[in-house]
Amino acid sequence: MKRLVFICSGNTCRSPMAQGLFIKYLEDRKPELKGKIEVITAGTHPNSGEGASIGAMKVMQEIGVDLSDHKARRVDEEILADADWILTMTRGHRDYLSRVFGDNDKLFTLYEFLGQDKDVLDPYGGDVDTYRACRDELQQLMEMLTKKLEDESGTEM
Repeated sequence: MKRLVFICSGNTCRSPMAQGLFIKYLEDRKPELKGKIEVITAGTHPNSGEGASIGAMKVMQEIGVDLSDHKARRVDEEILADADWILTMTRGHRDYLSRVFGDNDKLFTLYEFLGQDKDVLDPYGGDVDTYRACRDELQQLMEMLTKKLEDESGTEM
């Protein structure tokens, strides 16, 4: 099984939303891949054990994804060592991980991995429309990501 890790700051908004969206996309459109990729999340500076933000839970519930069981955790060497892909939400997260844990050829921003130079901005503290915009952006990225992972891995995934 392959392991995909999403990293953001507090591990309460973007990374759990990305995880939920990626899993939902696999369930809805690529069920044959669902058992082949484990998706986990972590944060660079979380309050460990904190749940997903209210805004993230609300906008994800709107599309049938439940984040109520999510618990934030800090990224560590074990999480990174066991990963096949480490995708951060920003260049700042990527650079932080490189400084703290060393260079890693599996580490990219999500956009960088998809061939673009952009960050997924943090909706934390924003209104529900800010969270919806982030969710919708991540939803499009999860579709692109699934296709890229499928193309890279072929039938072996």
